[in-house]
Amino acid sequence: MQENNPLVFRYIDIEAEGGLNVKLEPAPAGYADLFDRPGALKKINLELYFSIGTDSIFLEGRASAELEMECSRCTGLLVRSFGDSFDEVYPDTVECIDTRETIRETIGLLAPMKVLCSENCKGRCLVCGINRNRQICACKPGRAGAPPLSGPRFGALKELKLEKRDKPGKKDI
Repeated sequence: MQENNPLVFRYIDIEAEGGLNVKLEPAPAGYADLFDRPGALKKINLELYFSIGTDSIFLEGRASAELEMECSRCTGLLVRSFGDSFDEVYPDTVECIDTRETIRETIGLLAPMKVLCSENCKGRCLVCGINRNRQICACKPGRAGAPPLSGPRFGALKELKLEKRDKPGKKDI
């Protein structure tokens, strides 16, 4: 254990202060491997509040980060801030409280699955691939080689023939 790590706290110090409030800005490079794109994590802010209970130490924390991400529709880059809170309980018998893994997990879960550059994002043209927020193309949906935009999406399933089977547990009489 690294006692000089800013994310590792000694119980005796927390107890002596009757609790502890800490604000930190760890280097994003230490968490870069949590994201698909190198350099996606731009800035991290942490707020940690330790309080002493009768037989435990309670940690309430908040992690926020600036992330550079791709729009799910047009693949343009955008920077957004995300944040989340977390809490942990530690027995008062511990010598040190290591918050590194808890913070790492919280930061890794900050990014949403999908993000849009704007609610009105037009996305990319399915035919030529241009960003339709920046340019207008002359492509027509359904042109040779383009995926169809209308009609039943599951049309091929109409041709599928399935055997009818009895339900499990039922017996023929």
